[in-house]
Amino acid sequence: MTGLGEQIAALARLSVEDPRAGVRSLLAQGVPLPARTLGLVLIAVASALLLHLSFLLLPPPEDPLAGFMIQSPVRTAIVQWLFLAATVLLIFWVGRAFGGRGNLPDTLLVVVWLQVIMIAVQLAQLVALVISPPLAGLINIAGFFLFFWLFASFVAELHGFQSRWAVFGGILATGFGVALLIAVAMVIILGPEAFVSV
Repeated sequence: MTGLGEQIAALARLSVEDPRAGVRSLLAQGVPLPARTLGLVLIAVASALLLHLSFLLLPPPEDPLAGFMIQSPVRTAIVQWLFLAATVLLIFWVGRAFGGRGNLPDTLLVVVWLQVIMIAVQLAQLVALVISPPLAGLINIAGFFLFFWLFASFVAELHGFQSRWAVFGGILATGFGVALLIAVAMVIILGPEAFVSV
């Protein structure tokens, strides 16, 4: 393992064991802005490729969203990038609206880093799908809780909020509102008949 690899692995361990300390260490690295923006693109591409690999191992359910995503890895990567970019903006805007101190470049870096950790979980799940599907299910559940724990902790540290639970509540409320908007957008894009037929 290279020196950079060792640093990334050590930061990942710290981020899981003590998420707030992990964010402080991450932001202290001084990652240049071009690397942060490129990281968002690479994460979207990697996530799309892993999603399509999972489709090969476990066919997706027959629903309009899965049908839309499975048609093209490029389309999936674009959708992933748009979703991540929107997440960055929402974390920045909503956090600032509630008195947070995080800036946009740091928000971008935190989101990229969170996705790096979750891609490692995705890889573990793919391997488990081949070896033991029940284990993959357990990893999926653990990954779900890990994601929200890290998400709330990272945002709390980024914006200087004391309560992770308050941040978690804000994430749920914002997510609910965004889900409604996405549902409306999907109806507009795919048409209401696509949802009636499933």
